[in-house]
Amino acid sequence: MAVCEERARTDLSGIYAAHALTRSSSGVGTALGLTLAAGAVLALRLDAPAFFDNEARYAEVAREMLLLRDWISPHLDFTLFLNKPPLTFWLTAIVFQWTGPSEWARLVSLAAAMVALFATCRLGAHLYGARPSLVAGVMLATSLGFVLEARTLRPDMLLTAAVVVALLCWLRAETAGAVRTRWLAGMYAALGVGVLAKGFVPLVIAGLPIAAVTLRERGWPGVRALRPGLGLAVLAIVVLPWHIAVALRHPGFAWDYVVNQHLLFFLDRKFPRDSEGDGLLFFWAAFAGRALPWVVLLPLTLGEAVRGAARDASPAERATFLLWAWAGGTVLFFSCAPSRLEHYTIPALPGAALLAARVWQRADAGELAPVGWRMLVFVGAAIATVGLVSLGYGRALLARTYWIADAPELLALVRPAASVVLIGGVLAALASFWRRPDLLVGSLAVSMIPLVGIVLRAEVAAEPLFSWRPVATMLTASLSPETEIVFEAPEEYQLVGGLAFYTRRRITLLEPAVRFIPPTYLRGQMDAMFLSRPDFERRWRAGERLALVSDSQRRRDDPHGLVPDPFHVIGRFGDRWVLSRVPTGR
Repeated sequence: MAVCEERARTDLSGIYAAHALTRSSSGVGTALGLTLAAGAVLALRLDAPAFFDNEARYAEVAREMLLLRDWISPHLDFTLFLNKPPLTFWLTAIVFQWTGPSEWARLVSLAAAMVALFATCRLGAHLYGARPSLVAGVMLATSLGFVLEARTLRPDMLLTAAVVVALLCWLRAETAGAVRTRWLAGMYAALGVGVLAKGFVPLVIAGLPIAAVTLRERGWPGVRALRPGLGLAVLAIVVLPWHIAVALRHPGFAWDYVVNQHLLFFLDRKFPRDSEGDGLLFFWAAFAGRALPWVVLLPLTLGEAVRGAARDASPAERATFLLWAWAGGTVLFFSCAPSRLEHYTIPALPGAALLAARVWQRADAGELAPVGWRMLVFVGAAIATVGLVSLGYGRALLARTYWIADAPELLALVRPAASVVLIGGVLAALASFWRRPDLLVGSLAVSMIPLVGIVLRAEVAAEPLFSWRPVATMLTASLSPETEIVFEAPEEYQLVGGLAFYTRRRITLLEPAVRFIPPTYLRGQMDAMFLSRPDFERRWRAGERLALVSDSQRRRDDPHGLVPDPFHVIGRFGDRWVLSRVPTGR
Protein backbone atom coordinates (compact mmCIF):
# COMPACT_ATOMS: atom_id res chain seq x y z
CA MET A 1 0.00 0.00 0.00
CA ALA A 2 2.81 2.42 0.89
CA VAL A 3 4.54 1.71 -2.44
CA CYS A 4 1.26 2.33 -4.27
CA GLU A 5 0.81 5.70 -2.54
CA GLU A 6 4.41 6.70 -3.25
CA ARG A 7 4.08 5.91 -6.95
CA ALA A 8 0.78 7.84 -7.14
CA ARG A 9 2.41 10.85 -5.50
CA THR A 10 5.33 10.73 -7.91
CA ASP A 11 3.10 10.75 -10.98
CA LEU A 12 0.46 13.20 -9.81
CA SER A 13 2.96 15.70 -8.43
CA GLY A 14 3.89 16.40 -12.04
CA ILE A 15 0.70 18.42 -12.35
CA TYR A 16 2.20 21.24 -10.37
CA ALA A 17 5.87 20.42 -9.69
CA ALA A 18 6.97 23.27 -11.97
CA HIS A 19 5.39 25.78 -9.63
CA ALA A 20 6.67 24.56 -6.28
CA LEU A 21 8.64 27.77 -5.75
CA THR A 22 5.48 29.88 -6.01
CA ARG A 23 3.98 28.53 -2.79
CA SER A 24 5.11 31.30 -0.49
CA SER A 25 3.61 33.23 2.37
CA SER A 26 3.57 36.36 0.19
CA GLY A 27 1.34 34.54 -2.31
CA VAL A 28 -0.99 33.59 0.49
CA GLY A 29 -1.04 37.17 1.73
CA THR A 30 -1.82 38.59 -1.69
CA ALA A 31 -4.59 36.08 -2.25
CA LEU A 32 -6.01 36.90 1.18
CA GLY A 33 -5.88 40.63 0.41
CA LEU A 34 -7.70 40.10 -2.89
CA THR A 35 -10.30 37.98 -1.12
CA LEU A 36 -10.94 40.56 1.60
CA ALA A 37 -11.17 43.40 -0.92
CA ALA A 38 -13.60 41.47 -3.10
CA GLY A 39 -15.67 40.52 -0.06
CA ALA A 40 -15.90 44.14 1.06
CA VAL A 41 -17.12 45.24 -2.36
CA LEU A 42 -19.61 42.40 -2.68
CA ALA A 43 -21.03 43.21 0.76
CA LEU A 44 -22.17 46.68 -0.35
CA ARG A 45 -25.96 46.90 -0.01
CA LEU A 46 -26.14 43.17 0.58
CA ASP A 47 -29.67 43.72 1.91
CA ALA A 48 -30.97 44.79 -1.51
CA PRO A 49 -33.11 43.62 -3.16
CA ALA A 50 -35.53 41.81 -0.89
CA PHE A 51 -35.39 38.02 -0.94
CA PHE A 52 -36.61 36.44 -4.16
CA ASP A 53 -38.60 33.18 -4.10
CA ASN A 54 -35.83 30.62 -3.56
CA GLU A 55 -33.93 32.76 -1.09
CA ALA A 56 -36.97 33.38 1.06
CA ARG A 57 -37.57 29.65 1.41
CA TYR A 58 -34.21 29.20 3.14
CA ALA A 59 -34.72 32.31 5.22
CA GLU A 60 -38.12 31.21 6.47
CA VAL A 61 -36.95 27.72 7.41
CA ALA A 62 -34.11 29.30 9.41
CA ARG A 63 -36.52 31.73 11.09
CA GLU A 64 -38.77 28.86 12.12
CA MET A 65 -35.77 26.93 13.45
CA LEU A 66 -35.23 29.73 15.92
CA LEU A 67 -38.93 30.07 16.77
CA LEU A 68 -39.44 26.34 17.28
CA ARG A 69 -35.99 25.82 18.81
CA ASP A 70 -35.64 22.73 16.66
CA TRP A 71 -32.32 22.49 14.79
CA ILE A 72 -32.85 18.87 13.74
CA SER A 73 -36.19 18.94 11.90
CA PRO A 74 -36.51 21.90 9.49
CA HIS A 75 -40.00 23.35 9.02
CA LEU A 76 -41.47 25.57 6.33
CA ASP A 77 -44.71 27.41 7.08
CA PHE A 78 -44.62 25.35 10.31
CA THR A 79 -44.89 22.11 8.32
CA LEU A 80 -42.10 19.54 8.27
CA PHE A 81 -39.69 20.29 5.41
CA LEU A 82 -36.98 17.67 4.89
CA ASN A 83 -36.37 18.13 1.16
CA LYS A 84 -33.03 19.91 1.63
CA PRO A 85 -29.87 19.28 3.68
CA PRO A 86 -29.62 21.50 6.76
CA LEU A 87 -26.35 23.46 6.51
CA THR A 88 -27.78 26.55 4.80
CA PHE A 89 -30.63 26.63 7.32
CA TRP A 90 -28.23 26.32 10.25
CA LEU A 91 -25.88 29.05 9.07
CA THR A 92 -28.75 31.38 8.22
CA ALA A 93 -30.29 30.86 11.65
CA ILE A 94 -26.95 31.74 13.23
CA VAL A 95 -26.83 34.98 11.25
CA PHE A 96 -30.42 35.72 12.29
CA GLN A 97 -29.35 35.43 15.92
CA TRP A 98 -27.00 38.36 15.29
CA THR A 99 -29.00 40.49 12.86
CA GLY A 100 -32.60 39.38 13.27
CA PRO A 101 -34.50 37.96 10.26
CA SER A 102 -33.30 40.10 7.37
CA GLU A 103 -31.63 40.01 3.99
CA TRP A 104 -28.24 40.17 5.73
CA ALA A 105 -28.51 36.39 5.91
CA ARG A 106 -26.80 36.59 2.52
CA LEU A 107 -23.62 36.84 4.57
CA VAL A 108 -23.72 33.04 4.46
CA SER A 109 -23.23 32.99 0.70
CA LEU A 110 -20.78 35.89 0.80
CA ALA A 111 -18.56 34.09 3.31
CA ALA A 112 -18.67 30.94 1.18
CA ALA A 113 -17.75 33.01 -1.90
CA MET A 114 -14.72 34.40 -0.10
CA VAL A 115 -13.59 30.88 0.83
CA ALA A 116 -14.07 29.78 -2.78
CA LEU A 117 -12.14 32.80 -4.09
CA PHE A 118 -9.20 32.29 -1.74
CA ALA A 119 -9.06 28.55 -2.44
CA THR A 120 -9.19 29.24 -6.19
CA CYS A 121 -6.17 31.53 -5.92
CA ARG A 122 -4.22 28.92 -3.99
CA LEU A 123 -5.26 26.20 -6.42
CA GLY A 124 -4.08 28.37 -9.30
CA ALA A 125 -0.73 28.93 -7.59
CA HIS A 126 -0.19 25.17 -7.46
CA LEU A 127 -1.26 24.64 -11.05
CA TYR A 128 0.16 27.59 -12.97
CA GLY A 129 2.14 29.84 -10.61
CA ALA A 130 1.66 32.94 -8.47
CA ARG A 131 0.76 35.59 -11.05
CA PRO A 132 -1.78 33.50 -12.97
CA SER A 133 -3.41 32.54 -9.67
CA LEU A 134 -4.09 36.19 -8.85
CA VAL A 135 -5.34 36.84 -12.37
CA ALA A 136 -7.70 33.89 -11.90
CA GLY A 137 -8.87 35.43 -8.62
CA VAL A 138 -9.64 38.73 -10.35
CA MET A 139 -11.44 36.88 -13.12
CA LEU A 140 -13.56 34.88 -10.69
CA ALA A 141 -14.39 37.96 -8.63
CA THR A 142 -15.61 39.73 -11.79
CA SER A 143 -17.55 36.80 -13.26
CA LEU A 144 -21.22 37.74 -13.51
CA GLY A 145 -22.54 34.50 -12.07
CA PHE A 146 -20.08 34.46 -9.18
CA VAL A 147 -21.01 37.99 -8.10
CA LEU A 148 -24.73 37.32 -8.27
CA GLU A 149 -24.48 33.99 -6.43
CA ALA A 150 -22.32 35.53 -3.69
CA ARG A 151 -25.30 37.81 -3.02
CA THR A 152 -27.96 35.08 -3.17
CA LEU A 153 -29.08 33.02 -0.19
CA ARG A 154 -29.04 29.39 -1.32
CA PRO A 155 -26.64 26.44 -0.97
CA ASP A 156 -24.85 26.70 -4.31
CA MET A 157 -22.02 28.93 -3.14
CA LEU A 158 -21.45 26.68 -0.14
CA LEU A 159 -21.27 23.79 -2.59
CA THR A 160 -18.79 25.69 -4.76
CA ALA A 161 -16.54 26.48 -1.81
CA ALA A 162 -16.62 22.84 -0.68
CA VAL A 163 -15.60 21.60 -4.13
CA VAL A 164 -12.71 24.07 -4.53
CA VAL A 165 -11.37 23.36 -1.05
CA ALA A 166 -11.64 19.60 -1.65
CA LEU A 167 -9.66 19.86 -4.90
CA LEU A 168 -7.04 22.05 -3.23
CA CYS A 169 -6.62 19.54 -0.39
CA TRP A 170 -6.33 16.72 -2.90
CA LEU A 171 -3.53 18.46 -4.79
CA ARG A 172 -1.72 19.32 -1.57
CA ALA A 173 -1.97 15.71 -0.47
CA GLU A 174 -0.10 14.53 -3.56
CA THR A 175 3.14 16.20 -2.40
CA ALA A 176 2.48 16.43 1.31
CA GLY A 177 4.70 13.52 2.30
CA ALA A 178 4.27 12.68 5.98
CA VAL A 179 1.14 14.84 6.35
CA ARG A 180 -0.59 13.41 3.27
CA THR A 181 -3.25 11.77 5.42
CA ARG A 182 -4.17 15.11 6.96
CA TRP A 183 -4.75 16.69 3.57
CA LEU A 184 -6.81 13.72 2.42
CA ALA A 185 -8.86 13.99 5.61
CA GLY A 186 -9.34 17.69 4.83
CA MET A 187 -10.54 16.79 1.34
CA TYR A 188 -13.12 14.36 2.66
CA ALA A 189 -14.20 16.79 5.39
CA ALA A 190 -14.77 19.51 2.76
CA LEU A 191 -16.85 17.08 0.72
CA GLY A 192 -18.83 16.21 3.86
CA VAL A 193 -19.61 19.88 4.39
CA GLY A 194 -20.72 20.04 0.76
CA VAL A 195 -23.05 17.07 1.33
CA LEU A 196 -24.63 18.89 4.26
CA ALA A 197 -25.18 21.85 1.94
CA LYS A 198 -26.33 20.20 -1.29
CA GLY A 199 -26.70 16.46 -0.86
CA PHE A 200 -24.56 14.01 -2.83
CA VAL A 201 -23.73 16.49 -5.62
CA PRO A 202 -20.25 17.55 -4.40
CA LEU A 203 -19.09 13.94 -4.41
CA VAL A 204 -19.78 13.83 -8.14
CA ILE A 205 -18.46 17.28 -9.05
CA ALA A 206 -15.15 16.85 -7.22
CA GLY A 207 -14.98 13.15 -7.99
CA LEU A 208 -15.01 13.66 -11.76
CA PRO A 209 -11.69 15.55 -12.07
CA ILE A 210 -10.02 13.58 -9.28
CA ALA A 211 -11.00 10.27 -10.88
CA ALA A 212 -10.04 11.44 -14.37
CA VAL A 213 -6.53 12.47 -13.33
CA THR A 214 -5.95 9.59 -10.94
CA LEU A 215 -7.04 6.88 -13.37
CA ARG A 216 -5.06 8.43 -16.20
CA GLU A 217 -1.87 8.61 -14.13
CA ARG A 218 -1.95 5.45 -12.03
CA GLY A 219 -5.08 3.45 -12.78
CA TRP A 220 -6.82 1.63 -9.95
CA PRO A 221 -3.76 1.59 -7.65
CA GLY A 222 -3.98 5.36 -7.61
CA VAL A 223 -7.60 5.14 -6.48
CA ARG A 224 -6.55 2.99 -3.54
CA ALA A 225 -3.96 5.64 -2.68
CA LEU A 226 -6.80 8.09 -2.08
CA ARG A 227 -7.59 6.13 1.08
CA PRO A 228 -11.30 5.45 0.46
CA GLY A 229 -11.59 3.85 3.90
CA LEU A 230 -10.43 7.10 5.48
CA GLY A 231 -12.89 8.94 3.26
CA LEU A 232 -15.83 6.85 4.39
CA ALA A 233 -14.88 7.36 8.03
CA VAL A 234 -14.58 11.15 7.70
CA LEU A 235 -17.76 11.45 5.65
CA ALA A 236 -19.61 9.34 8.20
CA ILE A 237 -18.48 11.58 11.05
CA VAL A 238 -19.54 14.75 9.23
CA VAL A 239 -22.65 13.60 7.39
CA LEU A 240 -24.36 10.77 9.25
CA PRO A 241 -25.35 12.31 12.63
CA TRP A 242 -28.03 14.65 11.23
CA HIS A 243 -29.30 12.13 8.67
CA ILE A 244 -29.61 9.35 11.23
CA ALA A 245 -31.29 11.63 13.77
CA VAL A 246 -33.90 12.75 11.23
CA ALA A 247 -34.46 9.24 9.88
CA LEU A 248 -35.14 7.94 13.38
CA ARG A 249 -37.45 10.82 14.18
CA HIS A 250 -39.42 10.90 10.90
CA PRO A 251 -40.36 7.63 9.15
CA GLY A 252 -40.24 7.95 5.40
CA PHE A 253 -37.40 10.48 5.38
CA ALA A 254 -34.62 8.09 4.38
CA TRP A 255 -36.37 6.82 1.25
CA ASP A 256 -37.50 10.28 0.21
CA TYR A 257 -34.08 11.86 0.75
CA VAL A 258 -31.94 9.19 -0.89
CA VAL A 259 -34.22 7.91 -3.64
CA ASN A 260 -36.76 10.64 -4.30
CA GLN A 261 -34.68 13.79 -3.76
CA HIS A 262 -31.55 12.45 -5.46
CA LEU A 263 -32.02 9.53 -7.85
CA LEU A 264 -35.58 10.26 -9.01
CA PHE A 265 -34.90 14.00 -9.06
CA PHE A 266 -31.89 13.48 -11.35
CA LEU A 267 -34.12 11.46 -13.69
CA ASP A 268 -36.89 14.08 -13.43
CA ARG A 269 -39.29 11.55 -11.89
CA LYS A 270 -39.51 12.98 -8.40
CA PHE A 271 -42.78 13.59 -6.58
CA PRO A 272 -44.13 16.10 -5.96
CA ARG A 273 -43.30 17.60 -9.35
CA ASP A 274 -42.14 20.85 -7.78
CA SER A 275 -39.56 21.83 -10.40
CA GLU A 276 -39.25 21.75 -14.17
CA GLY A 277 -35.87 21.23 -15.81
CA ASP A 278 -34.41 23.81 -18.18
CA GLY A 279 -33.87 23.05 -21.84
CA LEU A 280 -30.37 21.99 -22.80
CA LEU A 281 -29.60 25.01 -24.98
CA PHE A 282 -30.86 27.38 -22.31
CA PHE A 283 -28.79 25.52 -19.71
CA TRP A 284 -25.61 25.94 -21.75
CA ALA A 285 -26.44 29.57 -22.51
CA ALA A 286 -26.99 30.22 -18.81
CA PHE A 287 -23.55 28.81 -17.99
CA ALA A 288 -22.00 31.02 -20.65
CA GLY A 289 -23.85 34.01 -19.22
CA ARG A 290 -22.74 33.24 -15.68
CA ALA A 291 -19.13 32.80 -16.82
CA LEU A 292 -19.10 36.16 -18.61
CA PRO A 293 -16.87 37.72 -19.71
CA TRP A 294 -14.17 35.08 -19.29
CA VAL A 295 -16.06 32.33 -21.09
CA VAL A 296 -14.79 33.82 -24.37
CA LEU A 297 -11.25 32.66 -23.46
CA LEU A 298 -12.08 29.04 -22.66
CA PRO A 299 -11.98 27.64 -26.24
CA LEU A 300 -8.31 28.65 -26.44
CA THR A 301 -7.44 26.05 -23.78
CA LEU A 302 -9.13 23.05 -25.41
CA GLY A 303 -6.10 21.98 -27.41
CA GLU A 304 -3.89 22.07 -24.34
CA ALA A 305 -6.46 20.05 -22.39
CA VAL A 306 -6.42 17.37 -25.08
CA ARG A 307 -2.63 17.23 -24.96
CA GLY A 308 -2.84 17.04 -21.19
CA ALA A 309 -4.56 13.65 -21.43
CA ALA A 310 -1.32 12.07 -22.62
CA ARG A 311 1.09 10.40 -20.20
CA ASP A 312 4.03 12.56 -21.41
CA ALA A 313 2.14 15.86 -21.06
CA SER A 314 3.77 18.87 -19.40
CA PRO A 315 2.66 20.00 -15.93
CA ALA A 316 0.73 22.95 -17.41
CA GLU A 317 -1.03 20.68 -19.91
CA ARG A 318 -1.96 18.25 -17.16
CA ALA A 319 -3.31 21.12 -15.09
CA THR A 320 -5.48 22.28 -17.98
CA PHE A 321 -6.78 18.74 -18.44
CA LEU A 322 -7.69 18.67 -14.75
CA LEU A 323 -9.58 21.96 -14.98
CA TRP A 324 -11.52 20.88 -18.05
CA ALA A 325 -12.43 17.64 -16.28
CA TRP A 326 -13.76 19.82 -13.46
CA ALA A 327 -15.56 22.62 -15.31
CA GLY A 328 -16.52 20.64 -18.40
CA GLY A 329 -17.40 17.58 -16.33
CA THR A 330 -19.77 19.61 -14.18
CA VAL A 331 -21.60 21.03 -17.20
CA LEU A 332 -21.69 17.65 -18.93
CA PHE A 333 -22.95 15.81 -15.84
CA PHE A 334 -25.91 18.12 -15.39
CA SER A 335 -26.54 18.23 -19.12
CA CYS A 336 -27.41 14.54 -18.80
CA ALA A 337 -30.05 15.27 -16.15
CA PRO A 338 -33.54 16.19 -17.43
CA SER A 339 -34.09 17.99 -14.11
CA ARG A 340 -31.18 20.40 -14.75
CA LEU A 341 -31.60 23.99 -13.58
CA GLU A 342 -29.50 26.88 -14.85
CA HIS A 343 -27.69 27.60 -11.57
CA TYR A 344 -26.35 24.05 -11.23
CA THR A 345 -23.20 25.04 -13.14
CA ILE A 346 -22.03 27.54 -10.51
CA PRO A 347 -19.39 25.13 -9.09
CA ALA A 348 -17.74 25.17 -12.53
CA LEU A 349 -17.02 28.92 -12.38
CA PRO A 350 -13.72 28.71 -10.42
CA GLY A 351 -12.44 26.15 -12.91
CA ALA A 352 -13.47 28.41 -15.78
CA ALA A 353 -11.65 31.36 -14.19
CA LEU A 354 -8.47 29.29 -13.83
CA LEU A 355 -8.68 28.22 -17.48
CA ALA A 356 -9.13 31.84 -18.56
CA ALA A 357 -6.10 32.80 -16.47
CA ARG A 358 -4.11 30.13 -18.31
CA VAL A 359 -4.91 31.90 -21.59
CA TRP A 360 -3.57 35.13 -20.11
CA GLN A 361 -0.42 33.33 -18.95
CA ARG A 362 0.24 31.87 -22.38
CA ALA A 363 -0.45 35.21 -24.07
CA ASP A 364 1.83 37.02 -21.65
CA ALA A 365 4.61 34.53 -22.44
CA GLY A 366 4.12 35.00 -26.18
CA GLU A 367 2.79 31.44 -26.60
CA LEU A 368 -0.67 32.30 -27.92
CA ALA A 369 -0.89 31.53 -31.63
CA PRO A 370 -1.84 34.30 -34.10
CA VAL A 371 -5.11 32.52 -34.84
CA GLY A 372 -5.97 32.82 -31.15
CA TRP A 373 -5.43 36.58 -31.20
CA ARG A 374 -7.51 36.88 -34.37
CA MET A 375 -10.30 34.94 -32.67
CA LEU A 376 -10.19 37.33 -29.71
CA VAL A 377 -10.38 40.33 -32.07
CA PHE A 378 -13.48 38.80 -33.61
CA VAL A 379 -15.00 38.08 -30.18
CA GLY A 380 -14.36 41.66 -29.04
CA ALA A 381 -15.96 42.98 -32.21
CA ALA A 382 -18.94 40.68 -31.70
CA ILE A 383 -19.38 41.94 -28.12
CA ALA A 384 -19.23 45.53 -29.36
CA THR A 385 -21.83 44.72 -32.04
CA VAL A 386 -24.19 43.27 -29.42
CA GLY A 387 -23.79 46.46 -27.41
CA LEU A 388 -24.42 48.65 -30.45
CA VAL A 389 -27.54 46.73 -31.47
CA SER A 390 -28.83 46.78 -27.91
CA LEU A 391 -28.23 50.50 -27.75
CA GLY A 392 -30.51 51.00 -30.72
CA TYR A 393 -33.16 48.33 -30.29
CA GLY A 394 -32.80 46.90 -26.78
CA ARG A 395 -35.54 48.99 -25.18
CA ALA A 396 -38.05 48.15 -27.89
CA LEU A 397 -37.33 44.43 -27.67
CA LEU A 398 -37.52 44.37 -23.88
CA ALA A 399 -40.75 46.36 -23.87
CA ARG A 400 -42.48 43.48 -25.67
CA THR A 401 -42.24 41.38 -22.49
CA TYR A 402 -45.61 41.69 -20.80
CA TRP A 403 -44.40 42.02 -17.20
CA ILE A 404 -42.02 44.90 -17.95
CA ALA A 405 -44.97 47.26 -17.46
CA ASP A 406 -44.83 46.39 -13.76
CA ALA A 407 -41.12 47.27 -13.56
CA PRO A 408 -40.65 50.17 -15.99
CA GLU A 409 -37.30 51.14 -14.48
CA LEU A 410 -35.78 48.14 -16.22
CA LEU A 411 -36.19 49.90 -19.56
CA ALA A 412 -34.09 52.80 -18.33
CA LEU A 413 -31.19 50.44 -17.61
CA VAL A 414 -30.95 49.08 -21.15
CA ARG A 415 -28.92 51.92 -22.63
CA PRO A 416 -26.36 52.19 -19.80
CA ALA A 417 -25.83 48.41 -19.97
CA ALA A 418 -25.54 48.48 -23.76
CA SER A 419 -23.04 51.33 -23.58
CA VAL A 420 -20.84 49.39 -21.17
CA VAL A 421 -20.97 46.30 -23.41
CA LEU A 422 -20.12 48.41 -26.48
CA ILE A 423 -17.13 50.12 -24.86
CA GLY A 424 -15.89 46.90 -23.29
CA GLY A 425 -16.10 45.07 -26.61
CA VAL A 426 -14.20 47.81 -28.45
CA LEU A 427 -11.45 47.84 -25.82
CA ALA A 428 -11.19 44.05 -25.89
CA ALA A 429 -10.95 44.05 -29.70
CA LEU A 430 -8.24 46.72 -29.68
CA ALA A 431 -6.27 44.97 -26.93
CA SER A 432 -6.42 41.73 -28.91
CA PHE A 433 -5.41 43.48 -32.11
CA TRP A 434 -2.40 45.01 -30.33
CA ARG A 435 -1.73 41.65 -28.60
CA ARG A 436 -1.76 43.17 -25.15
CA PRO A 437 -2.95 40.48 -22.69
CA ASP A 438 -2.85 42.77 -19.64
CA LEU A 439 -4.99 45.36 -21.44
CA LEU A 440 -7.39 42.65 -22.60
CA VAL A 441 -7.93 41.28 -19.09
CA GLY A 442 -8.03 44.76 -17.57
CA SER A 443 -10.61 46.09 -20.03
CA LEU A 444 -12.91 43.10 -19.53
CA ALA A 445 -12.55 43.17 -15.74
CA VAL A 446 -13.14 46.93 -15.47
CA SER A 447 -16.13 46.72 -17.82
CA MET A 448 -17.74 44.17 -15.52
CA ILE A 449 -17.80 46.57 -12.56
CA PRO A 450 -20.45 48.96 -13.95
CA LEU A 451 -22.22 46.10 -15.74
CA VAL A 452 -22.63 44.12 -12.53
CA GLY A 453 -23.84 47.29 -10.81
CA ILE A 454 -26.50 47.70 -13.49
CA VAL A 455 -27.58 44.07 -13.13
CA LEU A 456 -27.90 44.47 -9.36
CA ARG A 457 -29.92 47.65 -9.89
CA ALA A 458 -32.16 45.67 -12.25
CA GLU A 459 -32.77 43.12 -9.49
CA VAL A 460 -33.93 45.92 -7.21
CA ALA A 461 -36.21 47.27 -9.94
CA ALA A 462 -37.70 43.80 -10.43
CA GLU A 463 -38.38 43.30 -6.72
CA PRO A 464 -42.18 43.79 -7.07
CA LEU A 465 -42.24 40.91 -9.57
CA PHE A 466 -40.06 38.33 -7.86
CA SER A 467 -40.08 39.12 -4.15
CA TRP A 468 -42.85 38.59 -1.62
CA ARG A 469 -41.98 41.66 0.45
CA PRO A 470 -44.18 44.11 -1.52
CA VAL A 471 -47.10 41.67 -1.29
CA ALA A 472 -46.61 41.19 2.44
CA THR A 473 -46.27 44.93 3.02
CA MET A 474 -49.59 45.59 1.30
CA LEU A 475 -51.33 42.75 3.13
CA THR A 476 -50.09 43.98 6.49
CA ALA A 477 -51.12 47.57 5.76
CA SER A 478 -54.52 46.76 4.24
CA LEU A 479 -55.91 43.90 6.32
CA SER A 480 -56.70 43.41 9.97
CA PRO A 481 -54.51 40.94 11.89
CA GLU A 482 -57.50 38.57 12.17
CA THR A 483 -57.69 38.11 8.41
CA GLU A 484 -56.51 34.68 7.34
CA ILE A 485 -54.12 34.74 4.40
CA VAL A 486 -54.61 31.89 1.92
CA PHE A 487 -51.99 31.11 -0.72
CA GLU A 488 -53.10 29.36 -3.90
CA ALA A 489 -50.34 26.78 -3.73
CA PRO A 490 -48.89 25.31 -6.89
CA GLU A 491 -47.30 21.88 -6.77
CA GLU A 492 -44.15 23.76 -5.78
CA TYR A 493 -45.81 24.72 -2.52
CA GLN A 494 -42.45 25.87 -1.05
CA LEU A 495 -43.03 29.21 -2.76
CA VAL A 496 -45.06 30.12 0.32
CA GLY A 497 -41.78 30.65 2.16
CA GLY A 498 -41.39 34.27 1.07
CA LEU A 499 -44.94 35.19 2.01
CA ALA A 500 -44.55 33.58 5.42
CA PHE A 501 -41.17 35.23 5.99
CA TYR A 502 -42.32 38.77 5.25
CA THR A 503 -45.72 38.56 6.93
CA ARG A 504 -44.16 36.83 9.98
CA ARG A 505 -47.14 34.50 10.23
CA ARG A 506 -48.37 31.11 9.15
CA ILE A 507 -50.04 31.04 5.74
CA THR A 508 -52.94 28.74 4.87
CA LEU A 509 -52.15 26.68 1.78
CA LEU A 510 -54.98 26.15 -0.69
CA GLU A 511 -54.63 22.67 -2.15
CA PRO A 512 -52.97 22.54 -5.59
CA ALA A 513 -55.23 22.27 -8.61
CA VAL A 514 -53.35 19.15 -9.76
CA ARG A 515 -53.18 15.90 -7.80
CA PHE A 516 -50.51 16.39 -5.16
CA ILE A 517 -48.29 13.45 -4.19
CA PRO A 518 -46.46 14.45 -1.00
CA PRO A 519 -43.01 13.31 0.12
CA THR A 520 -43.19 10.04 2.03
CA TYR A 521 -42.43 11.73 5.34
CA LEU A 522 -45.56 13.88 4.94
CA ARG A 523 -48.03 11.16 4.04
CA GLY A 524 -50.99 11.19 6.37
CA GLN A 525 -50.60 14.94 7.00
CA MET A 526 -52.35 16.26 3.89
CA ASP A 527 -55.48 17.40 5.72
CA ALA A 528 -53.41 19.53 8.09
CA MET A 529 -51.22 20.81 5.28
CA PHE A 530 -53.79 22.08 2.77
CA LEU A 531 -57.22 23.75 2.85
CA SER A 532 -59.50 21.99 0.38
CA ARG A 533 -61.01 24.09 -2.37
CA PRO A 534 -64.64 23.30 -1.43
CA ASP A 535 -63.97 24.37 2.17
CA PHE A 536 -62.27 27.54 1.00
CA GLU A 537 -65.17 28.48 -1.29
CA ARG A 538 -67.69 27.74 1.46
CA ARG A 539 -65.88 29.95 3.93
CA TRP A 540 -65.47 32.72 1.34
CA ARG A 541 -69.18 32.74 0.55
CA ALA A 542 -69.93 32.77 4.28
CA GLY A 543 -68.16 36.11 4.55
CA GLU A 544 -65.22 35.05 6.71
CA ARG A 545 -62.19 37.31 6.89
CA LEU A 546 -60.06 35.77 4.17
CA ALA A 547 -57.51 37.05 1.69
CA LEU A 548 -56.20 35.08 -1.29
CA VAL A 549 -52.79 35.40 -2.91
CA SER A 550 -52.87 33.71 -6.29
CA ASP A 551 -50.35 31.24 -7.70
CA SER A 552 -47.31 33.23 -8.86
CA GLN A 553 -46.51 30.67 -11.57
CA ARG A 554 -49.72 31.20 -13.54
CA ARG A 555 -50.47 34.25 -15.65
CA ARG A 556 -53.97 35.63 -15.24
CA ASP A 557 -54.93 38.98 -16.68
CA ASP A 558 -58.31 38.93 -14.91
CA PRO A 559 -58.91 37.88 -11.27
CA HIS A 560 -62.45 36.67 -11.89
CA GLY A 561 -62.74 32.96 -11.23
CA LEU A 562 -60.02 32.90 -8.61
CA VAL A 563 -62.58 33.22 -5.80
CA PRO A 564 -66.37 33.32 -5.61
CA ASP A 565 -68.04 36.72 -5.88
CA PRO A 566 -67.95 39.14 -4.19
CA PHE A 567 -64.30 40.06 -3.76
CA HIS A 568 -62.08 43.12 -3.53
CA VAL A 569 -58.79 43.56 -5.38
CA ILE A 570 -56.05 44.68 -3.00
CA GLY A 571 -53.30 44.72 -5.59
CA ARG A 572 -51.41 42.95 -8.34
CA PHE A 573 -47.70 42.16 -8.41
CA GLY A 574 -46.64 40.63 -11.70
CA ASP A 575 -48.61 37.40 -12.01
CA ARG A 576 -49.81 37.52 -8.39
CA TRP A 577 -53.28 38.81 -7.55
CA VAL A 578 -54.13 39.73 -3.96
CA LEU A 579 -57.87 39.56 -3.22
CA SER A 580 -59.89 39.93 -0.03
CA ARG A 581 -63.39 38.87 1.00
CA VAL A 582 -64.13 42.05 2.93
CA PRO A 583 -63.16 45.62 2.05
CA THR A 584 -59.72 46.67 3.25
CA GLY A 585 -59.52 48.55 6.53
CA ARG A 586 -62.44 46.62 8.10
